[in-house]
Amino acid sequence: MLESRNPEIDVQQVMAQVRVEVQRREAAGTLPPVPPVPPPSPLSILEAQVAEEIRQARQKHKVDARLPKFVHRLFREQGGVNIRLIHVVEMLVKQLAVLRVAQSDALEKLENEIAALKGETSLQRLALTRLLDELKRQQAAPDSAAVAAKASEVQSHSLDAFYLEFENRHRGSREEIRRRLSVYLPYVAEAGVGTTARPILDLGCGRGEWLELLKENGYTARGVDMNISMLSACSELGLEVVESDAIAYLRSLPVRSLGMVTGFHIIEHLPFPMLLELMSELYRVLQDGGLVVMETPNPGNIQVGGCHFYTDPTHRRPLPSALTEFLVEHAGFTNLRTLFLQPGVAPFPVGPSESPMVRCFNEHFFGAQDYSVIGTKPAMVAAGQGADHARAGA
Repeated sequence: MLESRNPEIDVQQVMAQVRVEVQRREAAGTLPPVPPVPPPSPLSILEAQVAEEIRQARQKHKVDARLPKFVHRLFREQGGVNIRLIHVVEMLVKQLAVLRVAQSDALEKLENEIAALKGETSLQRLALTRLLDELKRQQAAPDSAAVAAKASEVQSHSLDAFYLEFENRHRGSREEIRRRLSVYLPYVAEAGVGTTARPILDLGCGRGEWLELLKENGYTARGVDMNISMLSACSELGLEVVESDAIAYLRSLPVRSLGMVTGFHIIEHLPFPMLLELMSELYRVLQDGGLVVMETPNPGNIQVGGCHFYTDPTHRRPLPSALTEFLVEHAGFTNLRTLFLQPGVAPFPVGPSESPMVRCFNEHFFGAQDYSVIGTKPAMVAAGQGADHARAGA
């Protein structure tokens, strides 16, 4: 450390050299930028002011030695009062810190309640939709409705064998699909689902790769699908499956009866009003802390959105990830996580990887081919719980 009293060092000369060097660097523009100092918050300023007042109060409490001794007793008595006042101020400062924590907890609770109310609103919309559907069914002729339903069922099953063969050709081998789906196993373990009390339901279970993977890892799960050819393949593997429309099956389940619902490449098959109803039903049947997982092709990959998506004749239209995220959030789910999966492989080099243009090209042409959105059902507020139980009883 340099000291001005050191006779071997001319401090004035050293400082003059430093000033000259700083001026030279300023002129050359080589001085490192000075990072901006964030302004202190009003609360931190208040705390600093209180700390300074306490420090000064303690200093003033000391009796000046120059005063006569007979005066010291008076100062000591006043000092006792001062010390108590200082203790009171210190307790107030501690209470202020406690209030800050309480404020943070209150804000978090308020956010959860808002999310829960959004879910309740979604359920009310679902109830209104069902009422309107029921009125339409009552106005329709019973015989014609039954005939139309039967014709629709026959037509749908006529495509079952075709679609199973199509899946075997274009979806990938069972081993490949199991490898892809294994990315979700940590989320199952983290949420504590897949037990008898918190079972997993797979919508559109198809050939049953996910159900098979869950069963091998000791989880309780069942699937639902309308394709009798695929259901037959699942039954041969000893998997628990149900033949039903996904939304109709969800309607039949009690409130808060599932721990997790998955849907791999199902939402791109549904019209938009049915998507809204699906999300509302998922919110209704999931328990607090339950997970929803929706995976679909990623139109952010231009080859997927412009070509590969339409290879499947039952696809309706691609769903951008932002839309799916909003659908899940709008239904009332929180803690959303989006996974971008199955990156493509560039068949030929397109330039240096450090080039921004090359990175952009690769992202849009050879980026993730699929994505999934994972959401959590938050804990319901007391009023929401009462409403849920009332609907369950009804």
